[in-house]
Amino acid sequence: MMFEIIVTLTAFYLFFYYFVPYMKLKSVQQDCIDQHDFCMIDVRDYNLAYRNPFNSVSRNIPLSYLQRTTKEEEVCDKDIVIIAESKLAAAKAARILKRRTKRFIYYVTVT
Repeated sequence: MMFEIIVTLTAFYLFFYYFVPYMKLKSVQQDCIDQHDFCMIDVRDYNLAYRNPFNSVSRNIPLSYLQRTTKEEEVCDKDIVIIAESKLAAAKAARILKRRTKRFIYYVTVT
């Protein structure tokens, strides 16, 4: 009985912590992005961002450094567009950024 309750609570925790932010992300097309309305954060690795740049305005903060960077300084005062290589990486970045800001977060996938 106790084991079933623990498994159920763990399943609810995993669902709401990992999958709900993944489902709530809003995609935006690359053509519709205006650099003056959004802050663009590129969470790809330095190598990928250097080889395949999105644009000159985006700020490159790799996903592994994002939490530390957001603790040290203010990220942005406008809505945020996350540039990532997959939706899963965008969801991880959105989870980190949601703790620090109350702005809307969108994502663009670049391969």
